Amino acid sequence: MARDIEAIPTMYKGVRFRSRLEAQWAVFWDELGVKWEYEPQTFKFPNGKQYTPDFWIVDLALWVEIKPNAKIAREEEAECKCSQLAYETGDLVYLDQGGFAWPISEDWEYSNAFVPGGAEVYSVLFYYVRGDVQGDFIYHSENHYWATCPECGKLGIAKHLREGYSINYIFSCECYTRTRNLWLRSNSEILMEAYDKALRFGAKKNQNFLS
Repeated sequence: MARDIEAIPTMYKGVRFRSRLEAQWAVFWDELGVKWEYEPQTFKFPNGKQYTPDFWIVDLALWVEIKPNAKIAREEEAECKCSQLAYETGDLVYLDQGGFAWPISEDWEYSNAFVPGGAEVYSVLFYYVRGDVQGDFIYHSENHYWATCPECGKLGIAKHLREGYSINYIFSCECYTRTRNLWLRSNSEILMEAYDKALRFGAKKNQNFLS
């Protein structure tokens, strides 16, 4: 099966990641003070197949699967695995298949729920819904992205609705319960710094990479 991007095993903080991209996300979360665990558990599904998600994000109680692009995600049946994981565990599962798609650029200003026109967001959130009438099912929600709380700076997830608008989706803080008029920011300074540090880590030559 042909691949567009070669996965380069990478060391970061004593952890051997299967790809440089996974290590970059670990750098990103570290910069934001977010606790993560890499491949902490392997799940066996009823069909006999096994699946090991890439990350458990402790602060958000969220499983994260990282893919460099949608093509590879399709080839590896990532959505099917994430959906099955959400169904079997009842946990939130986040599939990021756009590399570092955000930020789009540094020359736009985030205002309330505004998202720049033409923005490409490559992510899917899966979560378990208990149904009283039609039975339980997994909700498949597209176009999410990382963002931070404007009050405390903690990481959350927002959802792109349509050109120009988004909504809050997941907080890792209590600020939203106190003040409803809060919008997660996708271009906050701390988020930009985290992206920058992760990108710089990925751009390093001959450092932290395994041969």
